[in-house]
Amino acid sequence: MIVFIKNNQIYSKPLEYILSILGKNKSCSIKFVNEKSKAQLIFDHTDPLSLPINMEFYYSLLNKKIFNHEAYFIEHPYLRFHNTENPDWLGTAFYMINSFQEYADGQNNDVLDRYGRFRYDKSYQYKFNCIERNLVQECFDNFCKENLVLKNFSRIEKKSRVFLSHDIDTIYGSFLQDGLWAIKKGRLDIVLKLIMNEILSNPHWKNIDKIVKLHSEYDLKSTFFWIATKKRSANKVKNADYSIGKLNNVLKFSQSNGLHKSCYDTSIDEELKKLPFKTKLNRYHFLKFTLPSSWNEIEKSEIKFDASLGYAERYGFRNSYGLPFKPYNISTQAPYDFIEVPLNVMDGTLHCYMEIPLKETASSIINFIEKNKNNSVISILWHNTYFTNYKYSGYLEEYKKVLLYLKESEITSITPEEILND
Repeated sequence: MIVFIKNNQIYSKPLEYILSILGKNKSCSIKFVNEKSKAQLIFDHTDPLSLPINMEFYYSLLNKKIFNHEAYFIEHPYLRFHNTENPDWLGTAFYMINSFQEYADGQNNDVLDRYGRFRYDKSYQYKFNCIERNLVQECFDNFCKENLVLKNFSRIEKKSRVFLSHDIDTIYGSFLQDGLWAIKKGRLDIVLKLIMNEILSNPHWKNIDKIVKLHSEYDLKSTFFWIATKKRSANKVKNADYSIGKLNNVLKFSQSNGLHKSCYDTSIDEELKKLPFKTKLNRYHFLKFTLPSSWNEIEKSEIKFDASLGYAERYGFRNSYGLPFKPYNISTQAPYDFIEVPLNVMDGTLHCYMEIPLKETASSIINFIEKNKNNSVISILWHNTYFTNYKYSGYLEEYKKVLLYLKESEITSITPEEILND
């Protein structure tokens, strides 16, 4: 696809960015040229041969810094060109994929929860009930359908894969949490077993080897994210209850380990130095991050892969896109130099926030994957605590149902290293 975009316009870099992602999405090479006569697609607001350009949107977003989705999505979750009913597929994709609706950073605190996280109930996904739709993919498909030179690309589909991961928030919490559960259930035998585990320094939640073994039985791979500090954060969020430097005997079981950036006020690179292994992978603990400052924080660090972009309250697509991508940096007018892999499904979301009945857990996840069997990397987070009995009894069996579904559907797993290579 050969494209001309008029230089030095407010839309120039955004259109180049989103068309590059479209090209990656469709496995289509894109060449940007400086001569209109050589181009198949022209973007120049002064030229009658140009495709339509949503000048008002780019000016409002990038110059006036209006980020609230209510300024753009009135009746439907997509932009319209000024004074028309025609959808702007590229502008919509640019807005959604970069989560611009979340650009608050303290300026619009009513959209943040008490931990400083963007609230799902303040999102356009909540307003239009579209959290499970890969809307950016729909934008790309529709844009190709409407342009003759791209029509052949509109039906290109790639089978989805899964990215499986585990945040290790706690290892030693079993004695108290499982113990309290056992006391309430009148299970003295379990209390005695937990006491014995404590005496033998073999806590019930120290189960990394079992998790790796389980995945190998289904020919799947997964990644572990570790917290580097035990210091408690100012907002009362607990960080690790373990010292990562003393867990080399556990770390050896996994081939893929990353940083679980704590909620403490140390920098990413400071925490990376505390880890007993080298990594360029990150996920924010408690999914506590704010845009765009957290993406700027990652950009300044050694991290090249972040897996934080998911709602704690609801499974689905937080940025309405199913594939890894590089976010757009408004300040530099260029992509950030790291890959963001959105988080789609988390055990605690289903259990604690949505309160989905235990026996419906696996079917909820499978139904979501079925809706997105193509053009996605489905990111599933299952904490080590949910692989155990007692307090979280039953969730391991639900997880196994999902693994069996993946195997029978021939859906393969992908590692961060493979994503970075892509």
